[in-house]
Amino acid sequence: MSVRYVREAIVGSHDVAAAVRFHQEAFDLTVLDEPVADGEALLGVPGAPGGRLRLTPVGPADAGWEPPAVWDLGGRLLGIYSHDLDRTAAAMAAAGGAPRRPVSYPYGTATLSELVGRGPDGVWWTIPLAVPGAHRPSAAYAADPDRLHSELHSAVLVVAAADHDAAVALFTAAGLTAAFDGTMAGAPFDELVGMPAEASLRLTFLMGPAQEPARLEIMSFEGVPVRDRSTDRAGLRRLVFAADDPRASYDALVAAGATPVTADVVRGPVGVEIQVTAA
Repeated sequence: MSVRYVREAIVGSHDVAAAVRFHQEAFDLTVLDEPVADGEALLGVPGAPGGRLRLTPVGPADAGWEPPAVWDLGGRLLGIYSHDLDRTAAAMAAAGGAPRRPVSYPYGTATLSELVGRGPDGVWWTIPLAVPGAHRPSAAYAADPDRLHSELHSAVLVVAAADHDAAVALFTAAGLTAAFDGTMAGAPFDELVGMPAEASLRLTFLMGPAQEPARLEIMSFEGVPVRDRSTDRAGLRRLVFAADDPRASYDALVAAGATPVTADVVRGPVGVEIQVTAA
């Protein structure tokens, strides 16, 4: 009954046309020729079954709206692999994004290089360097190893530190497995995300049985002025999961504490909707 991967991340956008241009220019994503609702756009890598990005219009930004900080509560980040972080940072900046400097840091027993930056609609991006033979599975890279970017690598929910374990338990109840769970603090991570020197972040990396993209990350911060931005209209609003048995996965999510919304959608941590569809 396990959920396997995030088929789509659905992002509310203040300007869909501008967001489409950004994701095409910054990350080489393609507008997919599939039926979409009026005003929406579906982007991804042709042939990759998961890791897609659906942009849906939410109207202009309210007066005084400010993009959230990376540690504010909500569906906060999306991840994508890159074979060249400097090229990606330059492409993001040219497309109108705000990339930070790439940083290398210890990740479990390995060293990971990554950049973090902000794109349209207050969505932050976590972009690890794809090391040939060492990165998680990617259908996009398998089909074309010379691509600069993969399909979506992950989706990230930022929750309160006190709610971290409960958020992880919700998704493990539906069949995801924690591949990494650790607390990160110190100079590399301060530089990576721009958090104060005394702050720390905890990250749990979750994936399905075959590690297919997109995967899920739960993140929480301590020592930062966290704001609850989970009700923002713009940003990551829904995750569409592919599952072997959608009904069993839906029931498992509800039993673990998710709130039913429709026959195939529940509301999960920080208000993010979770839709379960057939793999």
